[in-house]
Amino acid sequence: MKSILISILLICSMAGSWHPSTHLPLNEKEVRQLMAEHVNIDGWKMARKGHIYTFWSVPEAPSSNGLSYGVNAMTGTVYDAVSGGPLWNLLIKDAPDLDKIVSGEQYQKVILKLADQAIKTSGMTTDRKQWVSGGYGEGFIYGDVIKDHRRIYIKLDVFTQQWEEIEDPWKN
Repeated sequence: MKSILISILLICSMAGSWHPSTHLPLNEKEVRQLMAEHVNIDGWKMARKGHIYTFWSVPEAPSSNGLSYGVNAMTGTVYDAVSGGPLWNLLIKDAPDLDKIVSGEQYQKVILKLADQAIKTSGMTTDRKQWVSGGYGEGFIYGDVIKDHRRIYIKLDVFTQQWEEIEDPWKN
């Protein structure tokens, strides 16, 4: 009962922080508009595969590397298209902007803090401090947690706190 109450309070507190366009999945026009509010995407290329939109810059110098971001239209989460690590959310106005963090160590601390908050509100626990294993893709992170006295593997969106049980990624 306590976890249900916490979830309701969390949802209610987030209600005021959502972008006015809250229906999901986002369509292409909405994704382009919301991305443009955060990043100057003029001249960038975009591709869509299912509910994932990928944006990449085209640098003027051919030997330069451009930026590439993925957008999960089901959650609004923007992630690094190379690592899969979450960066910001297009719909949650007060979500942290992890793209501004330049230290990998600091990024991991913030990810772990956000992930720990989600785990606590979902009734799961961890048995070690560094339970997050990495980026799962599509803006999710993954790791192992304890739920109902058994170890499970989950993918988790740290901004929306949506999670899903997955197969053990280390199992062959």
